[in-house]
Amino acid sequence: MKFRALAIAAVAFSGVFASTVPAHADPKADTPHEVFHPDGTIHRITTPPPNPPKVRALAPAPSRLRQVEVNGPSENRIDLVILGDGFTAAEQGDFATEVDKAVTAITGREPYTSYRKLFNIWRIEIDSPESGVSGDPTPDVKKNTPLGSAFYCGGGGVERALCVDTTAVWQYAQALLPQADQLLVLANSHKYGGVGYEKIGTFSRNPQATEVVLHELGHSQGRLADEYDYDGPETWPGGEPVEANVTADQTAAKWSLWKGEQTPDGGLIGAVEGGKYSRKNIWRPSDNSLMRSLGQQFSLVNREKLVQSFYDQTKPVDSASTPSGQTHNPAGALELKTLDVPLTVAWTVDDQPVAAWAGKKTLTPADLGGVGRDTYALKATVTDPTAFVRNPIYKPYLTQTLSWTVARNNGNGATATFAKTGDWGTGFEGAVTVKAGLTTLPSWKVEFDVPAGVTINSAWDADMVRNGDHYTFTSKSWAGPLNPGATAKFGLTGAPGNFAGPLNCKLNGNPCS
Repeated sequence: MKFRALAIAAVAFSGVFASTVPAHADPKADTPHEVFHPDGTIHRITTPPPNPPKVRALAPAPSRLRQVEVNGPSENRIDLVILGDGFTAAEQGDFATEVDKAVTAITGREPYTSYRKLFNIWRIEIDSPESGVSGDPTPDVKKNTPLGSAFYCGGGGVERALCVDTTAVWQYAQALLPQADQLLVLANSHKYGGVGYEKIGTFSRNPQATEVVLHELGHSQGRLADEYDYDGPETWPGGEPVEANVTADQTAAKWSLWKGEQTPDGGLIGAVEGGKYSRKNIWRPSDNSLMRSLGQQFSLVNREKLVQSFYDQTKPVDSASTPSGQTHNPAGALELKTLDVPLTVAWTVDDQPVAAWAGKKTLTPADLGGVGRDTYALKATVTDPTAFVRNPIYKPYLTQTLSWTVARNNGNGATATFAKTGDWGTGFEGAVTVKAGLTTLPSWKVEFDVPAGVTINSAWDADMVRNGDHYTFTSKSWAGPLNPGATAKFGLTGAPGNFAGPLNCKLNGNPCS
């Protein structure tokens, strides 16, 4: 879970780039990057762009952060950021239009359709000195753009490889949205192309290019393997892959719960030989999912892993009106704010289910007061019951349990007890012990009535106020708070003797015990 907060619609960045390379810098030169072709095939190149621009300590181009779609608190959402490159200040309207098209394409593909509300989507406008990007239409075209977008990059100058200066990408993103989870760079070009980096994907304004984005999200969010069977050794040389969508086990036990099911990318889930760049001794779940070639759907196995990964970054509950682990006063409603997806809510009192509360996200004082006990343990278990997930290993990611102690007074179990310490017929002496309950008492106020004819004459270690037969005693200013379970005592004297004890005692406005 990320700890962060952001409540802005637009932020401008006009600072100075540091020369320090962030943790998300470009991979090493021998790290493969994927290149995407119009026919849907995917290949890998093993070198970054030749002579990539170096990031220096220089003033960056003017840039602004814009909200595209914000669906909840940033600390419990996945922040997807699209940065523009090669768009001049006058072309930022075009960039916004292209971002909207890309978002429509992404959220039009499951599981992103069903889980759109788990994402906050942003765009970063960067005013480029020149319009367009390098390599469009030919290798000799050079453009001065803030993110260095360029076609024909890679060891052999691959035309469809659209590379960027990844250090610059992260610096712009971190300056405006430090909590960004996934970055995409949209190049101002209608030429088809893209490249996949760790947590960065590039694409152009070509309508087919959003397929690149979806494939790369499969990698960076679902940790899914490529399912194509070329660009590697003929026979898979390793053991069992860690990725959920490829296996060295021909029985495909890894996705046994899905075998035989009709999959949205066509055919049935089974064990199809070939994947992760090898043709033999490794199997994939389906014939041709989006992780194998562009223009396809994610398979059932792909979808399942993506949903699990969404819940690896979010939880079903955004917040509770009384935070989990604290004591709730039944005089007020207990409200849960949750993700905007179908969820089940189950409640227990002292670990016993309360069927009448099933599905409720708010319990009222009438609900909480009907239990019949002064203090009890309350739990809420919130679960996403989606049919996209069958693997029992993933189920805990989709479930969140919150717990409270419910106590009937604002002192959260605090008490005040009177004891008579002396009585001589014409007068008496007593003491009141205040004990904190489950939470700290910053201060305390004890008030009670005495029978007609009885007078409290004096008190110590508390300030006393009399109103007829009603007396109020408050903690001294120097006393400080009472920690959970701690006690404080004050004394008093009164007359006449034979005092039976106070009446209608209250501690901080609630019954003394």
